[in-house]
Amino acid sequence: MSRGWWTVLRLRGAPIRLHWSLPLGALVWSGFSFAPAFWLAFALLILVHELGHALLVLRYGLGLSEVAVHGAGGYCRHERAGSRYEESAVAWGGVLAQLALYVVVQLLVLALGRPSSIHGAQALYVLTSTNLWLIALNLIPIEPLDGAKAWPLIGMLLSRRRRRTVADELRDITRVPTSSESPDERTDRLVRELIARTTQSKNR
Repeated sequence: MSRGWWTVLRLRGAPIRLHWSLPLGALVWSGFSFAPAFWLAFALLILVHELGHALLVLRYGLGLSEVAVHGAGGYCRHERAGSRYEESAVAWGGVLAQLALYVVVQLLVLALGRPSSIHGAQALYVLTSTNLWLIALNLIPIEPLDGAKAWPLIGMLLSRRRRRTVADELRDITRVPTSSESPDERTDRLVRELIARTTQSKNR
C-alpha cells in the first residue's frame, strides 16, 4: 500500500489500484447503512466502469498507465493523447461496460430467479438500479463527467457515414463505361453526375 492506494492487479503492466476512501463512498451511496454486500457490489461496479475505459485505451494503443478506484468514482490514465474520435470512444467505454454488466445480471436473474437473501438483494440493487443511475449521471455533458467527451462521437460517426456515402457515389459513377469519352468529357460528366446525385440526396 502506498499513500492510501492498494494495488490489487495489473492489466498489461498497468496497476489497478483501490483507494482507502472507496468504503466511504460506498457507505454514502448505501445511505450510511450497514450493507456489506452493497459496498462490495458498488466497488465492483466502479471497477467495471474504469476497466471499460481501460479496454478501449488498449484498443487504440494509447498506453494504459493506471486504473484507479476511489470513494468519489475513479479514473483511467493513459500515456498518449488520442485523436478526438479515440478520446470520445474511450469516454463511452465506462458506461458501455456498465450496460454490459447490467445485461449479464438481468439474464442471470431470468435464468436463476431473484436472490432470496438480503445480501443478494443488495448486490442486485447496486448492479441494476444503482448501475443505471450512475450511467445517467456519467452521461451528463459537463466536465469532468464522461458525457462531456462521449456525446460528440455521435456527430463524428454521422459525419463519417456521410463521407462514405459520397465515396460510394464516386465509385458508382466511375464504373459507367466511358470508352468513347475524352478525358475532359469524362471529367465534366463525373462532376455533373456527382452534383446531381448529391442534390437528389439532400432533397429526399
